[in-house]
Amino acid sequence: MRKLLLCLTAFLFFTGQLMAQNRTITGTVVDGLENGVSNVSVVVKGTTIGTTSNENGAYSLSLPSSTKTLVFSAVGFTAQEIKVGSANSYRVELKAFDNTMQEVVIVAYGAQKKTDLTGSIATIKPKEIENKPFTSVDKALQGQVAGLLSSSVSGAPGSATSIRIRGVGSLNASAGPLWVIDGVIAVTGDLTSNTTTANALSSINPDDIESISVLKDAAAASIYGSKAANGVILVTTKKGKSGKTRLNFSAEFGQNSRTPLNDNNRSMTTAEYQEVLRDALINSHDAANAAEADAIIVDPVNGFGLKPSVNTNWQDLVTQKGNQSQYNLSLNGGSEKTTFYASAGYFKQVGTVIASNFERYNGSLNLTHHVNNRLTFNAGINGSSSKQNTPSNGGAFANPVLSSYFLLPWYSPYFADGSFKYDDSDGEFPSNGGIFNPLIQAAWNKNSNIQTTVRGNVSAEYELVKNLKFTSRYSAEYFDVQEDQYRNPFYGDGKAQGGDGFASYKRIFNWTFSNFADYRQYLTKSSDNYLDLKLGVEAQHFKQYLLQAGAQGFPNTLDLRYLASAATPTTAYSLPSDYATNSVFSNGSLNYKDRYVISGSFRRDGSSVFGAKNRWGNFYSVGATWNINEEEFLKNSNVFSLLKIRSSYGENGNALGFGFYSSIPTYAYDANYLGLPGSRPSNVGNDNLTWEKNKAFNLGLDFGFFKNRLSGTVEIYDRKTTSLLANIPLSRTSGFSSQTQNIGALSNKGIELTLRGRPIQTKDFSWDVSFNFAHNKNKITALYGNRSVPTGYFNYTVGYDVQSFYFRQWAGVDPANGDPLWYTDSSHSATTNTYSKAKLSLNKSAAPKYFGSFTNTFNFKGFELSAQFVYNFGNYIYDTWDRYLNSDGLYYGSFNQMNIQLTRWQKPGDITNVPKIIYGGNKSSYNTSSRYLYKGDYIRLRDLQIGYTIPRKVVEKLHLSNFSFYVRGTNLFTFATDKNLPFDPEAGINSTTNFDVFIPKTISLGLKVGL
Repeated sequence: MRKLLLCLTAFLFFTGQLMAQNRTITGTVVDGLENGVSNVSVVVKGTTIGTTSNENGAYSLSLPSSTKTLVFSAVGFTAQEIKVGSANSYRVELKAFDNTMQEVVIVAYGAQKKTDLTGSIATIKPKEIENKPFTSVDKALQGQVAGLLSSSVSGAPGSATSIRIRGVGSLNASAGPLWVIDGVIAVTGDLTSNTTTANALSSINPDDIESISVLKDAAAASIYGSKAANGVILVTTKKGKSGKTRLNFSAEFGQNSRTPLNDNNRSMTTAEYQEVLRDALINSHDAANAAEADAIIVDPVNGFGLKPSVNTNWQDLVTQKGNQSQYNLSLNGGSEKTTFYASAGYFKQVGTVIASNFERYNGSLNLTHHVNNRLTFNAGINGSSSKQNTPSNGGAFANPVLSSYFLLPWYSPYFADGSFKYDDSDGEFPSNGGIFNPLIQAAWNKNSNIQTTVRGNVSAEYELVKNLKFTSRYSAEYFDVQEDQYRNPFYGDGKAQGGDGFASYKRIFNWTFSNFADYRQYLTKSSDNYLDLKLGVEAQHFKQYLLQAGAQGFPNTLDLRYLASAATPTTAYSLPSDYATNSVFSNGSLNYKDRYVISGSFRRDGSSVFGAKNRWGNFYSVGATWNINEEEFLKNSNVFSLLKIRSSYGENGNALGFGFYSSIPTYAYDANYLGLPGSRPSNVGNDNLTWEKNKAFNLGLDFGFFKNRLSGTVEIYDRKTTSLLANIPLSRTSGFSSQTQNIGALSNKGIELTLRGRPIQTKDFSWDVSFNFAHNKNKITALYGNRSVPTGYFNYTVGYDVQSFYFRQWAGVDPANGDPLWYTDSSHSATTNTYSKAKLSLNKSAAPKYFGSFTNTFNFKGFELSAQFVYNFGNYIYDTWDRYLNSDGLYYGSFNQMNIQLTRWQKPGDITNVPKIIYGGNKSSYNTSSRYLYKGDYIRLRDLQIGYTIPRKVVEKLHLSNFSFYVRGTNLFTFATDKNLPFDPEAGINSTTNFDVFIPKTISLGLKVGL
């Protein structure tokens, strides 16, 4: 007992001594204008003990009594050291940094100073993406990076967004970038089987993201080898920061609504429809005069049953104003040894069209523990559960957007008693075909998608010897996707089957295991000449399991909607699939006095998806930079704060988006032979199949003037893609119609410009401006046998843009007789009124020639006003369904028409683009042609925000660290140059419309509170 007491006494004494050796200091970091500076790193010199300042510049740090010096550093400021005396509070003023080259940027497998960058990397800060009214981070990237085109074809909550970096780099494989999230080579895109549109990235809460780096050229991206051809997007989630535990809460409430439609090209009213239908009947000789035509039009038995007193605006009925809200709560803090970040969030969005909504719950936890100065452990996990409801799109009769355009305006959705109208007792809504009442479809049917996602990572970093660090990291993600579709037995698509249902379940497990070493060798005693080397190995494995089932014959009730209640199973299907990649990678850079940097990278990938003869590929890059501002003749310049030239060249690959087993000869056991299972050859295979190869050159100039009051970047690039994956026709005697081969080539050349400036800076007022611009020229340079390949509305042809539309060329209307005209030759010198004689040719592209954004931010005594405009010029949009809605008489009486038909030709000499209206059609004028192409040029007020941050002195009295609130508008105004464009000009990467949910305009109110 005595020994125990002695030990306990000694322990308490020792602990007391340790505690006596530590003390806590506090203070504030400000800039030259007395404004608090956030995210300042405060570190005990020579150790890893440190913290960061909060949004008001305040910091708190527990440090050993032996501490002599603290180091304060932040992006954009000169690092400063202060001596620690007996005081317990220190106020530090940081001076603005004359050049920003010391800024650290997240790059592949680590971080680098901007001084050392030879590649093209754009960074996006948390403020630019957090608290935005978007369901996924990819939507928030629009306009943020020069050369990155982000476009959505659908405004459905939770919908997919397409991204292209420096043009379209593939014909048949994926042309989107590789996403890497906390080290895991991430699964992206639409993981659903039946949902109209979904997005795997909607599982990430943008509020939990610390930084995003967009790798655009070979020097930046080629270390990712076979998956880097179309650029790489690195996402890093937030980590804890030592010091006082900080609690942050944010909330946003808003409303979504449809952007206004174009009055020059909208759906007709009943009176307008009667007017043009009257002319159509007279011109077709089905009526001799107006009186006879009107009698036919209103006749419910032998005519059209038009009711002049009924004028239903179907678009108003299928659209809605939806509420939107999000709440985010986070905690972060810790000691100099262990830090943590934890968060929870909720997001809900109701779409602009009935039966469209999205709801997500999410949470995350990140931990970092410094065992000692040599060993550090990191662990993080984030998860989400979301539910999405999305209506059909395209030509489905259950699509409410299609219905709103096609349904005749004299139909009514309700009976006189207010109940849904769904029979043909009065000639409306035939119960077995035709366009259905969309209100019933939305109320009685179901099309849901529930997605559960978990992402996690664990890593350890150990300093083996001085300047040599080893990192081991395992990252993984798990997706559970459940879909349920139900179509009721009473009305609509499911009636003929007595109701039908479909269910799909998909499970995905995807992991990445990376091990790499970093070594720095100083080549001079002054440490201003050094070599950085990295060497590593990596493995990735993707596994997927899909299970689907269908049934029909449901009970006569709307309460039983799952397959268990159906009488007759119709579909049963299950299939596992997977692929794996093994890699070795390395890179290195040589830095001489921060003036000259030479870099190189090499990666060797082996993939299971390619042929046995070409399973391994080699990828590399070389780059160089000259930091001219570090030369003696510019080092003390009052004009140049930054002047840097950099260039790179390299080769990477594309192994994404074309199937896991294309290289393997396979049999399919999906045939039924006299009731017995039968097999058949399903794929011819190709042992030589390999990666698409992308060779990229980049030349960039970074500059800054007058202490970076004006800064920017100009870049030119040339990327050539060869060995394109394509299906090559085979002789039918082989038993196959085609084989996947590496045939074809294309190129993308362009220029990018980014400008940032602060025209005005005073004590109380500042004005910041940023602008980015991109121009890309795409061209196919080789195809199999140089033969053109029709694909949808495009036609792949050597010498032309990948996205060149291939149509008969519309020449307008003959002013003499109102006939439709088409050009008969590419020179547009001769015309014909016979559709079959019109010339099919490539003309106009879906790809914009120029795009970018322009942002202004004003700050005045705590008030902030920010406005971002995005712009897009030079592309054309094809209206897929315009031929039905501008049919010149063909679909009159069946579908509603657009009011542009009111500008029809009526008498000789009329100059118009709408031919003479004839019931039954006018010489195939409605057929597919360039008539239905519209200019896609637009400028949009993408984001407008007005906010106020309560002064620090007031906030501190409330025992808070910060308090701010704001009002935000998204997609408020859109200025399109084509006066006849009937829809939103943001129409996806392929610039085609498909009756998708309208892109929303959102107005919201938000607040942020910190403790």
